[in-house]
This record gives sequence, structure tokens and C-alpha cells, in this order.
Amino acid sequence: MFNNKKAAGGMMFFGMMIAIMLWISFTQLLGPATDATASARSVSQLDCANSTISIGTKATCVITDWMVFGWAGAIIALIIGAAGGGLIDRQLKKKQQ
Repeated sequence: MFNNKKAAGGMMFFGMMIAIMLWISFTQLLGPATDATASARSVSQLDCANSTISIGTKATCVITDWMVFGWAGAIIALIIGAAGGGLIDRQLKKKQQ
């Protein structure tokens, strides 16, 4: 697709800009997501600190706790996958030439 190194370098720079944009978005949205989780676990909502709540509510508390970690893991996996996919694609193109 790119025959000269200047165009390939531009695409690499563009990829790094996208990765930085994703990282900044992730770090900026982490605070509100953590606040929303804390609000959902509060006494007026799910009351997760209460030991007498039902099993369904306990399960909801666990899922709510893991949502921030799952979301963060998905974003980090997306960044790593995009970078790794670019490296794999570059290696495959070299082998085809």
C-alpha cells in the first residue's frame, strides 16, 4: 500500500496519535466511572456493605465492582491490539514482497 518510507512514517505517527488520544480519553473517563461505581454501591442504591442483602443484589455488587476493571482492560487490549495488528501486518507485507 505504501511504497515509500515517508508515507509509512506518516501512518506510524498517525497511529501513535490515535493511541495517545485513546489513552487520554481512558484516563479522563476513569474518574467518572469510578465515581458512578461508588455511587451505585452506596447505602441509598445497592447497599453493598449490608450483609443481609439478597444473592442477586450481591451478584450485582460484584458485577458493578468489576465493570471498571473490565472497561479499563478492554481499552488497554484495544490499544495493544491496534499496535500489535500494525506490527503483524507490516511483517506479512514484508514476507509477500
